Amino acid sequence: MTAPVTAPPGDNAGDRTARQLRLRLYLGGQASWFISLGIQFVIFPYLVTQVLHEPAARVGIAQMSLMIPSLAFMLLGGTVADHGDARRILVRVHLFATVPPLVLALIFMTGNLTYGALIVYALTMGTLGAFAIPARDGALTRVAGANIQRAVTLAMGVQMGSQLVGMLIAGLAAFTGTPALLLFQAIVMLAGFGASARLEPLPPTNTASAANRFVQIADGIKAAARTPIVATVIALNFAVGLFYVGSFLVVLPLMLRDIYQSNDQEFTRDFAIINICFWGGTIIANLALFRIGHIRHRGRIMMASLTSGLIILALFHFHMPFWLLCVLILWWGMGAGTTMTMGRTIVQVAASENHRARVLAAYQLGFSGGAPLGSLMMGLMVGWLGIFDAVLIPATIMVGILALLYFVTPIWSYRAESE
Repeated sequence: MTAPVTAPPGDNAGDRTARQLRLRLYLGGQASWFISLGIQFVIFPYLVTQVLHEPAARVGIAQMSLMIPSLAFMLLGGTVADHGDARRILVRVHLFATVPPLVLALIFMTGNLTYGALIVYALTMGTLGAFAIPARDGALTRVAGANIQRAVTLAMGVQMGSQLVGMLIAGLAAFTGTPALLLFQAIVMLAGFGASARLEPLPPTNTASAANRFVQIADGIKAAARTPIVATVIALNFAVGLFYVGSFLVVLPLMLRDIYQSNDQEFTRDFAIINICFWGGTIIANLALFRIGHIRHRGRIMMASLTSGLIILALFHFHMPFWLLCVLILWWGMGAGTTMTMGRTIVQVAASENHRARVLAAYQLGFSGGAPLGSLMMGLMVGWLGIFDAVLIPATIMVGILALLYFVTPIWSYRAESE
């Protein structure tokens, strides 16, 4: 294993070189994780809807299983990251994450794929993510240095671009076969293990506490609640997960199967196209934000992006050609990319160093906690009302939520100082 990279003390040029290499290794590990997730994003719903032909409610439950571990473990993951070496955590989760896709590939090849096996896979990968995300997010400011908005935008761009690459690769399933893609997913995770292992140690910024984990978790929640703008962004993130992400994960695969009549080979291609449009939109948004630079009214930008999202969701009420659906999803992705970058930047800046990983875990929990509930809700709604009427429910509720946030929270008036 290559020795950890460290900067020569007192050497400014050496410090800069070491910081740049550290950031590249950090982003390399992040890229590997999200390439793997991009593959999973396409292959998992394909297995549920096209291979097992599960009904809408069970599709919702399966998608929920990928995210439900966040409800149980995300805050614990933030606490572990605040009191542990982030490099060591990232090394371990990347190594462990190579196992589930290998096992799933073996099950698929032997003809023993079941709904229960997919649920176990989803719960395992979701649990590993609950520990990986806070460690990675908490380490970003220490790896990147100054100019937090620029660093967050760069990291989000790598995340979204990597997911896009993973989805493009997953779109080749008709040619490579599912087992080959799952094997490649494991190899990519192993590459992330190598990149994370080359990082220099990232020991805890918070000295070891005698308090138990539950007290530490409660301390992180209190730290988030003490800052009104952070609490607002976390609450807003929960609404996004509940009403937008749940709709995306459940409604779109069912639209392909039931409205556009995609067969087995067409499904992976069409779902990959949809995801490429969405995540391509997020990349476009982040490139624009990177070029614009410092933005003062981050809360207003978030509100505008979320408003565009509910308009798009309401438009899904109408039957449309596939190309128009892709255009709307591209627009939706641009809004989502803007929302994610602005929200994460607000929290990164507002959180104290000693509590940053836990506060960021609470931020991610808002998103990840709302998404599984939203997936379950949309699965039931689609089964009850049908796809075209079900999408009007989250769109209508988000109108009320955004109005409430405008009148009773500081998000509209929030202004960021120069960093």
